[in-house]
Amino acid sequence: MKLSDRQLLALALYGEARGEITEGKIAVGSVILERVKLNKWYGQGLQGVILKPWQFSCFNESDPNYQKLLHIAEQWDEEMALNSALNDCYGIAAGLLDGTISPNMTATHYHTVQADSKWDDRMTLVATIGRHEFFI
Repeated sequence: MKLSDRQLLALALYGEARGEITEGKIAVGSVILERVKLNKWYGQGLQGVILKPWQFSCFNESDPNYQKLLHIAEQWDEEMALNSALNDCYGIAAGLLDGTISPNMTATHYHTVQADSKWDDRMTLVATIGRHEFFI
């Protein structure tokens, strides 16, 4: 995938949270930026964090979103012209990266409310926004 940081963050928001309200999309972006800031095992830099295997399900090859995201990445300009949800995610990504939108939490993990995770019992739930729960 040859995308800028802004495009890749937008694609991650689209894949993980396109059906959420703005606050939920910002929260998912905030988790990604928190992982970048912490510079731990999450990966190095924005692209390293987002594309680290098994961290964001939409980028797992077995995920139903994966092929759709590859298509969007390959046809970026056409998708931006036609896809209002992608445009919304791009605007949020741009704002988070240029500082015009402030992160709304310092969580490092999230999952959907219906997910049965093996890791969340070791963490503290800090927010539920839409269909996602956020943890530190």
